[in-house]
Amino acid sequence: MKLEWTETGKIKHCVFNEEAVSFRQDDYGGPAWQCRLGEELRTSTAPRYREGWFKEAFFGVELRYRFQTEGDSLIIEAEAENQSSQTMPLDQLGLRIGLDCAMESYPQWDTVFAPTLLRCEKTYFWGFLSSPLGRRLGIYSPDPIASWHLDYNRFFADGGHRIMTFCLDFLQSGKLPDRHPQSQPLKPWETRRWRIEIAELAPEQTVPSWLAEKGVPVFAGERWSAECGSALEFKLLSRTEPTLMAEGRPVPCLLKKPGVYTVRLESDQPRELRLTVSNGKHQSEAWVQFIHPWRTIIEEAARQSLSQPQKMGTHCESWYGLFTGAAAILHDLDFDRAAYLEKVRELVPLGFDVEQGCPTVHPGRIQNTACMIGLMADLGAALHSTEPLELGAKLADWLIEHSQREDGAFCNGKGKHYTSVIYIAKSLLELVLEERRQPEASWQARAQRHFETAKRAVDELALHRDNIETEGQATLEDGMLTCSVAQLTMLAKMLEPEDRRPYIEAAECLVRKHRCLERTVVADSRCSGTTLRFWEAQYDVLTMGNMINSPHGWSAWKVYGMMDLYLLSGRREYLIDAMNTLMSCVSLLDVENKTLNWAFVPDPHREVMTFVPDPENPGRGKFQARTIAEERVGMISGWYHAPKDTAVFGYLGSWPDVTTDQGGCCDNDVHEIFKCVEEVILTRAYVHEEDGRRDAFHCTVESTAKGLTIRPREALVDQVHVRLTQTLNVTVEFAGERVNARLQNGWITRTGIRTE
Repeated sequence: MKLEWTETGKIKHCVFNEEAVSFRQDDYGGPAWQCRLGEELRTSTAPRYREGWFKEAFFGVELRYRFQTEGDSLIIEAEAENQSSQTMPLDQLGLRIGLDCAMESYPQWDTVFAPTLLRCEKTYFWGFLSSPLGRRLGIYSPDPIASWHLDYNRFFADGGHRIMTFCLDFLQSGKLPDRHPQSQPLKPWETRRWRIEIAELAPEQTVPSWLAEKGVPVFAGERWSAECGSALEFKLLSRTEPTLMAEGRPVPCLLKKPGVYTVRLESDQPRELRLTVSNGKHQSEAWVQFIHPWRTIIEEAARQSLSQPQKMGTHCESWYGLFTGAAAILHDLDFDRAAYLEKVRELVPLGFDVEQGCPTVHPGRIQNTACMIGLMADLGAALHSTEPLELGAKLADWLIEHSQREDGAFCNGKGKHYTSVIYIAKSLLELVLEERRQPEASWQARAQRHFETAKRAVDELALHRDNIETEGQATLEDGMLTCSVAQLTMLAKMLEPEDRRPYIEAAECLVRKHRCLERTVVADSRCSGTTLRFWEAQYDVLTMGNMINSPHGWSAWKVYGMMDLYLLSGRREYLIDAMNTLMSCVSLLDVENKTLNWAFVPDPHREVMTFVPDPENPGRGKFQARTIAEERVGMISGWYHAPKDTAVFGYLGSWPDVTTDQGGCCDNDVHEIFKCVEEVILTRAYVHEEDGRRDAFHCTVESTAKGLTIRPREALVDQVHVRLTQTLNVTVEFAGERVNARLQNGWITRTGIRTE
């Protein structure tokens, strides 16, 4: 590798395997020390080079670092020496790495590395960065590191939608997850040392195998969540025999081959387990879960949509729980149907002219109208009525007339590309599916018109892929990719097989680019497979400060496309990814305690201003300093209510001629998860065979002399998708009904066999 740095110790040029990796040359460049004592934060600017080290001193502590290369690895060695006779209780001591993570424009972002995963373990640190084109940089330290944080651009000054670089916090005195190494003050004359290795991984090399070579015990597996009654299997990679504990109890590890151990966990009850593995020198941690039945999940989520009241106003995120309620009615689930319908009757006219079929609040925010179109389609199906469809069709016509460009793209009120802000075309296609179910010719004509319109929009996505605009600041972000994939694949499923290829190819291209924004590899059922979003807290729960929200409601956007790609391509990886991600998402719902959380924050230490109830002003809130440390963050809609019969502004802020403190917030966007559950799994089951293994979701499978017997786990299941290695006799024991079929691939329903 090649390495160049400036006279002040900032990395200027770095080449791994003949390809450059960008380091920032501005205020976010590095390496650079960040040192805080009390309220005073000092950041290094011009350290002096002496005796082979870049040195400077803050608060009586000499800080120094140096570079070297070892093979194809960049090594950064850092030291902190207390040069006083006093204990030095630094509140934070970190080294900003300076690697450029800012994705600013197409195609610049293709070569930028996103901080895909950073993770502290009790005795060491690891992580990796990856680019949209698939390059990966592993980062490892054999030394305990207390925390890490991302450096974001400033929201009000610079847009706030970009990650600039990241910092490793060697010492952090504040709140940390208890699995992290806890910081101790620097003793008089004490020196602490840390070694950081950054290396590019070969395309065929996995992150777990790279880590295992370092001598640490590594959790390696595809899935960290499972349905109750099914097994969860994974590997442990360790050079020496590991000791695995689950909630303080030993778990057997079976030696499969040198350095590889297998583990199998089962549970008949919903539960979350914290796992700890040690191999003598190092310790690693994982989280796994066994989830509640899908019906139970949707029922409790529907009840939460009432106890965390929906609100009409400038943002559809405020009323997204209406989708969950519609799903509960469609499937006759146990919740207060009358209260839900009363809320629908209250809210819809506040934001939309029902007679004219147009938005009346913030019409330029076209995702509001698109989501209402999707809701009307769902309510039409749930209530067996064309009345909601009438409004949905009128809104669709308005949307087409007022926001679709000649090239097919949908644009917001300011002319910005918005097809993939939420999913404008998908909402239209959801309406089309319901319109097609109506027998009248007038509905068929509407369906065709709306289908052709949606197809034009998706055609434009297929043509331009990630070369589109997005909501907020231009950057390669989660939603612009996952919402495009969801729309490309939904359209593909509605076309004849011979017409699908261009849409599948475009979707798979975007999926590959999106991998850099997913929390892959990490053995943590609270966030495995979910997406990197980081600017939502200020809007959703009115908490000021960027932090990773993973999962967030919008993480479910990914699942739509992954499941559709599985059905279109038959590739197992898509099925596993979709289900692992969706199960991570539903972990936000605590069924036992009847609590729905807004998001999980994997950041180990974020000092923010949170919005909490104000005892002196009932129903209103105030800001309070709080540290969030790798935890689920609750909703605020349960106490911060909008006045009845009032359309409210979506969040707090300084906005001309708008009253913002009136109960508006966007935390009900968490219900995208349950909208997704209804679409992909609530009434479905999946069986996949490949390479001698069998995966089953929402069902059990038994091999018999006659073929296979599939038993859905819940009575709601009315269709089972199978993809087998050969044609077999398959019996599906639906609730109260047995269906026999002979096939290799396809759907088995209560009425027979169908293809996708």
